[in-house]
Amino acid sequence: MPDTPQPAGRRDGIVRTAVGVFLRFGPHKTSMDDVARAADISRQGLYLHFKTKNALFRAVVAQMLDDLRSTTWQALGRGDLTLEERLAGAFEAFHAVTVEIVDRGTYAEMLRAAQAFAAAPMSQLEQDLVTDVATLLTQNGHAKAWEAAGVPAADVAQHLFDASAGAKYESATLDEYRRRLRVSVRVVTRQ
Repeated sequence: MPDTPQPAGRRDGIVRTAVGVFLRFGPHKTSMDDVARAADISRQGLYLHFKTKNALFRAVVAQMLDDLRSTTWQALGRGDLTLEERLAGAFEAFHAVTVEIVDRGTYAEMLRAAQAFAAAPMSQLEQDLVTDVATLLTQNGHAKAWEAAGVPAADVAQHLFDASAGAKYESATLDEYRRRLRVSVRVVTRQ
């Protein structure tokens, strides 16, 4: 029996609410009842939109990836900011969105569960960011000195990505993450 079409606005609202619920409890501990309560919908109503918790989790991961892409590239594209501010903003949007908000264990569980079906889009998002950062470093002339030292722009961009990811896992607060990231960005952008 085909699914009955449901209003897109309500479905989107449920997914956005479910993001917070999954981040709070993790994919294993989150129940459809938890999401239904948070979305102010009956459990039966929730099942009209999502037949299974797995289907809902897939929609949550897709929403998180869309949001991640949007906020990251919006920060990277801010021509009104310095290169340092753009890089720091983009990496913060990409990596620090959950610092201070989500328990590290819960976030790790989310990543493991998401990689079971979304490894390719997650990896592509990371590769796209590294590529675009390398392009930005080249366009702004900051890659030239690194390339003269034998370090290609792509490697510098990957280093910044890795430093940002590491800072995320080592920082207990958003301010600490920002401090750590800015050091890496300053090292790369100061010639």
